[in-house]
Amino acid sequence: MNISIKGAALGFSLATALAVGAAGAQDTIELKISHAFPPTHYLIEHGLDIWVAGLKEDLGDRVDFTIYPAQQLGKAAEGLDLVSNRVADLVFTATSYHPTQITVSGVAELPGLFTDICVASRASMELSREGALFDKVDFEPNGVRAIYNASLSTYNVVTATRKVEKLEDFAGLRLRTTGAAMDLTARALGAAAVRMPSVELFQAAQRGTVDGALFLYAGMPPYDLQTVFKHSTEGVSMGSTHVVLLMNRDKFDALPDDIQTAFLRHGVAAAENNCAWMAENESLVRDRMVDEAGLEVITLSAEETARWIERTAAVAADWAASVGEHGAEAVEAFTAAVERIAAKN
Repeated sequence: MNISIKGAALGFSLATALAVGAAGAQDTIELKISHAFPPTHYLIEHGLDIWVAGLKEDLGDRVDFTIYPAQQLGKAAEGLDLVSNRVADLVFTATSYHPTQITVSGVAELPGLFTDICVASRASMELSREGALFDKVDFEPNGVRAIYNASLSTYNVVTATRKVEKLEDFAGLRLRTTGAAMDLTARALGAAAVRMPSVELFQAAQRGTVDGALFLYAGMPPYDLQTVFKHSTEGVSMGSTHVVLLMNRDKFDALPDDIQTAFLRHGVAAAENNCAWMAENESLVRDRMVDEAGLEVITLSAEETARWIERTAAVAADWAASVGEHGAEAVEAFTAAVERIAAKN
């Protein structure tokens, strides 16, 4: 009888342990995401929100996200520190906001290296994989893991009052830029570079801190910039901005293998959706601003285009030298990846 009681007690304890273990295995993983963008920004609605929705559909209640938009957890420039120090688990940020910590992945911001933003995004993702160049130099040392990358449409010159039709028109212009590569581009053309995040640009333009910006059309309406910038000049790539969803590396490594795989798989889907939306809508947004806000678009002549390209030709080499040890390697690796991926399309 004692054996039977002990057996029953053992069976009950084992069943309880299994039940507790099963419940524990199904505990929801709570994650906080921080970013500096408005919730309706196209990078959020057509990128980050796509990633979150795909994971919720795939994983159900196994993962739950709380999103803090518009710098609620910290300023744009603090994003990397937020995730490194686990104030947030993930941050969606521009690499140019963290110039001393993230360097080589800024190669995607150089002028003239690509025309297809989906190709550029795929190239950046390839170089951000675990153990690849961007990961080794930029992400692993900062305790983060890249989930997905996106390169934005190539930038144009937008100004408030002065039209830019030739190189000489840059003299005395103060142009907002986003990072080291774009700083060099503005200066090569003869303008002064004023670096700041997008969220500060409207106020800077109103106050006259800047006369214009190197910017993309699709990025203007989220910040109401079409009300302050009335002229744009297009025809030569002014570079781009490169954004990335970063996750605390220890937090990512602690996820079950299938959830890690799902995070990266849905990252590819989000990046593809985002770049497809931007490619389709960049010119549509421009045309709408022309019709509704009176934006005047200037297209460079062939002669002037050649002058601008010649003037910015040395920017890549200058940027590589400023980055240091891995600068030239980054230009070579990114260019090769863009060419290889473009050849497959």
